[in-house]
Amino acid sequence: MKRILIIGAVAALIALIAFRLINNKKDIEAAKTSSVQFQTTPVVDVQPVAYERLDQNLSLLGTIAAQNEGDIIAETRGKLQNFKLLLGTYVKKGQQVGYVQDPVQGVVVENNETAVANAKREMERYERLLQGGAVTQEAYQKYKDQYATALLNTKQQQRVLGNGAVIAPISGYVYDKKVENGEYVAIGAVIASVINLQDLKLVVNVPEQAVYQLKLGDKASITAQAFPGVTFSGSVHYISPKGDDLHNYPVEIYLSNNSKNQLKAGTLANANFTFKQGINGLFIPRRALVGGADSASVYVVQNNIARLRKIRLGYDSGDQYQVLDGLKQGEPIVVNGQLNLTNGAKVTVNKTNSAQGKADTSVAVNP
Repeated sequence: MKRILIIGAVAALIALIAFRLINNKKDIEAAKTSSVQFQTTPVVDVQPVAYERLDQNLSLLGTIAAQNEGDIIAETRGKLQNFKLLLGTYVKKGQQVGYVQDPVQGVVVENNETAVANAKREMERYERLLQGGAVTQEAYQKYKDQYATALLNTKQQQRVLGNGAVIAPISGYVYDKKVENGEYVAIGAVIASVINLQDLKLVVNVPEQAVYQLKLGDKASITAQAFPGVTFSGSVHYISPKGDDLHNYPVEIYLSNNSKNQLKAGTLANANFTFKQGINGLFIPRRALVGGADSASVYVVQNNIARLRKIRLGYDSGDQYQVLDGLKQGEPIVVNGQLNLTNGAKVTVNKTNSAQGKADTSVAVNP
């Protein structure tokens, strides 16, 4: 009897354990199959389009170039001789640095000189016959014209042969060589390039609102990261009469190089202007742009829907762009999170990092 009770108790315990295991397995399976809820709506930071007035100081980045730069060119074809220039060699304007000799051209000149001598001899013979009444004026004139033609051909060929001298067009340093001594060159071939770094120019693109405040001769202070703390003085030499698609106008600033801190062509430098009037307008941060500056767009949030809108940009201050068309003051634009957006996507505005509240209080400033 006792044995039967023990067996029954063990069976009941086993059944209880099995029941618990089955229930636990169901819970585990349910947990595995339960869907995890993710945030499917992109979270974005927005900022209102602001009307701002930039200060009177304007700094524009440009590239240093030489005012005087030229190519040494072959003016005739042939074999380059006595050309010993090395990179970095200093040459003077008008200095002969080599010679191009064309043997075929030399033979042509020699033949023309022979033709001139023969034509002259015949002309003189007919001149004597004319004086003796043995030939007509017309016969004499024929040989006289032949002599003039032969003489002209010879002078032209001598001029070509004389241009075999290879001459430096400006004073400066050789920074590029295209050919070596002994090579054959064609007419107009560039043999080497020369640059003079004494007089420089800085080319910058000035925005429309600022370019009308510039005039020829205006002063600009120029700085370059290559020489921290050093300021170069320049003056406006050229203002383009035509702007680009972004309403920027190329301006050239002339400056003299500093013998102690000598700038090189191709160096990035800033031209710093001070204007009587500031630059004002609608501005957005650079990080809000979608696409390049020439095909710029931004996402505008309306009723939690992001709409992609094409805009036209103006002045670039470095971290901000002026908006000439496509946006209104106070409109909320996405400044962070636009990489996950598509046109018409529903978004959640991050209230913590966004400055959307400013859109209701911003007031335009009259110029």
